[in-house]
Amino acid sequence: MTDARLVGTWTTQLDDDGKAVPGLVRFSADGGVVSTQVNTRNIGLGSWRATGPDTFEYGFHILAVDGEGKHVGEARVRVQGEFVSDTAWQGTGGADFHDPQGAKVRGHDGSKVTAEKFGVDG
Repeated sequence: MTDARLVGTWTTQLDDDGKAVPGLVRFSADGGVVSTQVNTRNIGLGSWRATGPDTFEYGFHILAVDGEGKHVGEARVRVQGEFVSDTAWQGTGGADFHDPQGAKVRGHDGSKVTAEKFGVDG
């Protein structure tokens, strides 16, 4: 199941314990996701799928590095969203943080995410 409304570029706002964190996410027609937020050093890559007539989910991984560029782990992000219009959606998201060997270090769920479509496709 796919939803053409999601395809394109979106500005996002993540509620991080009361602090708004802006970001950008791009959904491709073949199910790919590219995401970035101002609180991360690297982009996230992943995939998305429709889960109902107005709902979808997506996930991506962000590789984490320290100040010297050494790999220190990754964030595994997942979001469930629902359209509120053809150019806006809202949902909840969470992330698990893993060390370089893949062991989960910590995680969180339930952060509010809102998004608006922009660009020539929005």
